Amino acid sequence: MKVLMIPSWYPTENAPLLGTFYKEQAEALAQKGVDVAVAHVCVGREFKNTGMKSRVVNGVPTYIYTRPNLTPKWEYGRMLQRTLMLESLYRRLEKEWGRPDVVNLRSSLHGYEAISLCRRHGLPLFFMEHSSYVITEPKGSPALKRLEAVMRQAKVNACVSSALKEVMKPFGETRIIPDPVDGDFFDIKDVPHEGFVFRAMGQLRPIKGFDTLIRAFAQVIKRTDRQVALEIAGAGVLKSELESLIRELGIEQHCRLVGAVPRERVPEFMNGCDCFVCSSRVETLSCVLNEAAACGKPLISTRCGGPLDIVTEEKGLLVPVDDVEAMANAMLEMLDRAKEYDGNRIRKLTLERFGRDKVCDLLIKACEDAAK
Repeated sequence: MKVLMIPSWYPTENAPLLGTFYKEQAEALAQKGVDVAVAHVCVGREFKNTGMKSRVVNGVPTYIYTRPNLTPKWEYGRMLQRTLMLESLYRRLEKEWGRPDVVNLRSSLHGYEAISLCRRHGLPLFFMEHSSYVITEPKGSPALKRLEAVMRQAKVNACVSSALKEVMKPFGETRIIPDPVDGDFFDIKDVPHEGFVFRAMGQLRPIKGFDTLIRAFAQVIKRTDRQVALEIAGAGVLKSELESLIRELGIEQHCRLVGAVPRERVPEFMNGCDCFVCSSRVETLSCVLNEAAACGKPLISTRCGGPLDIVTEEKGLLVPVDDVEAMANAMLEMLDRAKEYDGNRIRKLTLERFGRDKVCDLLIKACEDAAK
């Protein structure tokens, strides 16, 4: 079977860490024997490394077309640009790789573009939603209208969590196919460190709630004499603001932003903590929670959507969104109870539900059903 994946974001030369989980899923499908290719179009602010490029990456023919945005103040114009770019990219891909049996659209953000392509070329569509926009946007918003349009075009619809399924339910039948975690890459390893270390990872954006996490950690420092640290990995627009907050709270000796962690070093980062924390305001699933769990780490997460599918009593603690006191109390509880959690059990439960082979089988079945 030939599967063409159209992701709404993907690693490029200008943004090498963006959408790495899409890349890893495409490669996982290729390892399972699926003939999969990727077509990604990106209209942005960058003026370097633009144009149409193709190469085979870990067995996956990857076609990427990037160009500067010609209509920066007109979102509809940006969509039109991507539609034309995707058509041009597809024509080249079809000549070099062949006609796909099914198109797998990842996220409705590029939904109208994929609908246009599938209609023009008579291609069946398997749609899978990942984006938090469909949770945060109100009823009747352009984002939900686009979601409905894509679901009506697709032969099979899926999403990564129960929280997303609830949003999509009014528009049609939806399967849950979570993002997979690679249990070979993420494994339990001994990474020595001093004291008790909390870690978190994500883009430094408001939706990740790192301001709440830092304020909660400041309370922890005041309420314990133990040696404790918080390290947050990631890059983004809030870096300076979060650094200022850390200084304002006087916790520079205990809390730091460590910057973006290269993908190959993420397992070491996960294994170097005693507890992994998700402080997000909204998550469709949370790949980093599953990656930390695959490393046997107990978890703390906000009840922000997708993590409700991940964090059970055997794995960790759940707290309300944006509740500084509740987060601080959970972190203090972890200081006392983290060693009571069974790391091997956490890993086993995680891989049973979110392991790569299990998820790939679900993806392949969805592609086969859409191609019928």
